[in-house]
Amino acid sequence: MTEQEELMDNILNVDLEIVETVRTLQQENWNTEALKNQITDLLKIHDDIVVKLRAIQSNDTSCDCGHDHC
Repeated sequence: MTEQEELMDNILNVDLEIVETVRTLQQENWNTEALKNQITDLLKIHDDIVVKLRAIQSNDTSCDCGHDHC
């Protein structure tokens, strides 16, 4: 698995955890401060992974078509 694939897999896992946490928070009538903090933390992790993924993509000038796109 390439670093890019690993980061994309990590994003998916974080997104799934965010959705599950939001569902739990909704069931708790949005009153659980710990879950709100968990969502904030998960969104930060998500954003950090997206930044890393974009950095990898901006450094990669190929698109597997055989041409260099500088």
